Amino acid sequence: MLPAKSLPSDIEELTSYCKATADQQRLTILRVLTRESFGVLELCHILDVAQPALSHHLKVLHTAGLLDTRRQGTSIFYRRAVICASDPIGDLRQSLFDSVDQLQLSTKVTASIDDIHAGRKRQAKEFFEKNAHRFKENQDLIAEYSHYAACIEDLLNDAAISVSAPVIEIGPGESSLIVNLARRFGAVVGIDNTADMLEKTRQTLSQHNIDNCELFLGELNDYKTTSSDLVVANMVLHHLASPAQFFHETSRYLSSSGSLLIADLCAHDQDWTREACGDLWLGFEPEELDNWAQSADFLLGQSAYLGLKNGFQVQVRLFHKQPSP
Repeated sequence: MLPAKSLPSDIEELTSYCKATADQQRLTILRVLTRESFGVLELCHILDVAQPALSHHLKVLHTAGLLDTRRQGTSIFYRRAVICASDPIGDLRQSLFDSVDQLQLSTKVTASIDDIHAGRKRQAKEFFEKNAHRFKENQDLIAEYSHYAACIEDLLNDAAISVSAPVIEIGPGESSLIVNLARRFGAVVGIDNTADMLEKTRQTLSQHNIDNCELFLGELNDYKTTSSDLVVANMVLHHLASPAQFFHETSRYLSSSGSLLIADLCAHDQDWTREACGDLWLGFEPEELDNWAQSADFLLGQSAYLGLKNGFQVQVRLFHKQPSP
């Protein structure tokens, strides 16, 4: 039983909550959205439900404060709501989420989620294969690396990160960040899933006479290594099929004292970046990264935020792997 101070001031709030959770399909939706964000049509495919019926379920869950929405261009994506400390039934909502997370998804639903991820990956890869020659030019219209490079340097300096295993950078492209990492840490592995972008990285390294970098064609999951003390993702997260899943994948590659450095855009509404830069996501709220990191057993480290003249805002975030008990 909830303590008296936690009881909602309006019985309608509790009634709405109870109504929303008294349905198997809606509980399945909450389970599917455990660490993910999906659009309506994607959820229709995953759950094999007609759009009108799904829209009704989503509306009920949203009204009950269990789902949040976010517009991505012309599409609306749904994710589980962040529970606020002031929520009068926050403990009840959290208990529900914890219970839902124990539910086992059917193999059909799991396969459908994989289909969505594969489609997103295919879309991103096709974009880079076609636009490698002009990607840096377009990317610089949004956030040129030199504009926020000092933020990355400051976070690495303040955190006093020391590494004994090679540093991994995901999707280094033509940015000089990989050059700076190689000079700071000694050994770096650059991973990219397109040969053309990896060739751009090779040219950048050659121009700076860097010879202590290994370049690997493929995904992080394809790279076979024992562990890394630092994984870096610079303007990569908004191209990934599942940003939430990336935190879990990265955690498996980090040593017990490893860290994850992410530089990416804050949430924005500039839909043109999808066509110009192949962005799958229009940036992220800092709280989204916090939630994904914590669900993958990361501790929140230092952060830096930099507003750019063109209206975009860059967030540079450091997360540390939580030591095993």
